[in-house]
Order: sequence, then structure tokens, then C-alpha cells
Amino acid sequence: MYDPGVRYLKYIEIEPRGAILVGKNIVIDGHAKRPVRVITHIHADHIVDLNESIHECREIIATEITLDLLEALEYIDFKLLPVFRAKKRPVNYHECRLYDSEEVCFIPVDHIPGATQVRVELKNEKLHIGYTGDFKLTPKTEIMRDLDVLIIEATYGHPAYKRPYKDSVNSLLVEFVSEGLKTYKRVYIYAYHGKIQEAMLILREHGLTAPYVIPSRVYKAVKLLEEKFHFVIGNYYKDTELPRIRSNEGIVFFKHFNSARYRKLNGRALHVVLTGRVLTELFRKLDDYTYVISLSDHGDF
Repeated sequence: MYDPGVRYLKYIEIEPRGAILVGKNIVIDGHAKRPVRVITHIHADHIVDLNESIHECREIIATEITLDLLEALEYIDFKLLPVFRAKKRPVNYHECRLYDSEEVCFIPVDHIPGATQVRVELKNEKLHIGYTGDFKLTPKTEIMRDLDVLIIEATYGHPAYKRPYKDSVNSLLVEFVSEGLKTYKRVYIYAYHGKIQEAMLILREHGLTAPYVIPSRVYKAVKLLEEKFHFVIGNYYKDTELPRIRSNEGIVFFKHFNSARYRKLNGRALHVVLTGRVLTELFRKLDDYTYVISLSDHGDF
């Protein structure tokens, strides 16, 4: 029996480095010699070969937040910045762009600031294709309907990847940080870009007012989110400004995930490592001063 789904395969290709090719004009979250490169968000595995796309693609499209964060976090080769700025095209949620007979639309998703889902309509073929990008299944993630093909970012696509505790993670993070500040006056949080900003927002939303100290690149990104996109964080400083901070509440330091291996276990601070990996338990104790918490930006199975 003929499977009508087979005909769709000639319009979609997923390459070994993760690039998703749709129709004739569009490549998503990877590079190919196509007119349009779509970026769903700033995580490293979704901006693979971006400099090649800046050279070879006609347009680079993403949400305005994502395009601005790429510059703030210095993901663009300095020599390519003028070319990137000439080729970048911001797209809003529920906004569409037409490339020949292929229409690209952005759909809201809950992941990190600026993340988007992508819906493509191949008008000549009357074919509707959706790509989720990374997502959390919350009310902020809009379900794409009436699709012929759905491409799912299956980070946790195996039935074994379930986190029954996921609704408790935010309050656990707040509890750890609050207790760490009471005991040590210093808490170090290690995470990747995107997750750092998420943790900063979670703590503020739960009433934590202690100052944040962050690396210069992250400072630029946070300042951008606050001043241009109206995120509410406040009371944050570059790490070079530490000597002028006065706080009875203590200080929360944010550092890149890879810095955790160099942490000082001298009994003067609590260290919290944020991972997107599935843990069998809500948190894991590494030593007397270090805990790992599974704060994931992905939906589980």
C-alpha cells in the first residue's frame, strides 16, 4: 500500500550536523547553501556554522531578541558583523515571510528568551511543515495544528526521559540559593547561556533581591533584555564591579557552566550547578558545598 507520507520526504532533509532543509529556500538551525537561514534560539547546537551562513545565505532570520543576543554574547565573528547586520531580518511571533512560494512563520514557544517555533507552508505543494525547536510544554508554547509534517526537537524523546519532579524545580532552586545566602553570604550558580538568564528571572520572580554578579558578556545580554525588551531583573553588576557592592543579603554569582570545575571548596560559599540533563532525583549532592539541579528548558517524554 502506498504511504502518502513518503512524498513529503523529498521536501525535507536533516543533515548530519543538524541542519534542517525545508523546500528549496530554507535551512533551519544549521548551514546549507540556501537563500534563508532560520535561527530558532541562541543555544550553541542551534547556531552551528552560523559564520558560514552569514557568508553564503541571503538572509538570516530570527526573533529580534535572538539576533540581538547573538551580538551581545559575541557569537558573531567580529569581521563578519557588518555582513550579519546587513543580512539579518527580525521576525515577530505570528509574522510570516514569503520566499518564492515558501512561507515562513514564527510561532511562540517556551524555552529561553527569543526562542521560536517555525511553521513553513510550501504553497505550490499545499504542504504545511512545523519545526518545534527546543521547547517546554507549558501554556506559553503554542501548539501548531493542521500540519502535514511535524519535526520535533526530541532532546528527551525516549520514554525513559521523564522528570516527575519538574514542577518543583524552580522552588527548589530558590530554596537552595536562599539558604546558601543565609549560611555563606555567597552562592555561585553555574549554567549555560540562556539558562543563566532563566535562573536570574526565576529568583527575582520568587522575591530574591540579593545582587547578582555576572561576567561582562552576560552583563551585556542582561542589560539588553532589560532596557530593550523590558525584562525585569535589576540589581546586577559586572564581575569587575565587585569591590563596590555592599549587601547584607549576600551576593549571587553567575558563571558559565564550564567554570564549575574550577570552583573553590573552601567552605565560604555554596555552589549550584544547573544542568539540562535528566536526573533520577530532584537534585544531586556532589560534595559538602556543591549541588546539581536539573533545571531543564526542554519538555520531557
